[in-house]
Amino acid sequence: MTPTPNEIIEAARVQAGMTFDELWLAYVGLGGSVAPDVLRAYLGGSTAQLVGYDVLALAINERFVDQGGDHPVPYSDDL
Repeated sequence: MTPTPNEIIEAARVQAGMTFDELWLAYVGLGGSVAPDVLRAYLGGSTAQLVGYDVLALAINERFVDQGGDHPVPYSDDL
């Protein structure tokens, strides 16, 4: 079964060692605009509201690069 975009983001967040708050702050810093509760619902799969998948992927990929790794989270064009 292919993971959904929210499942990809949540798994990558955990793999990168990011807390929810760290992800939300990075997301907002990159131009994301949803409230924390909406993002939390998205990551938990309880809402289909658009939250800016590519902004979340970029935030997590930047964390991986900061840790000396690559950027393993695919962007929406690659899903």
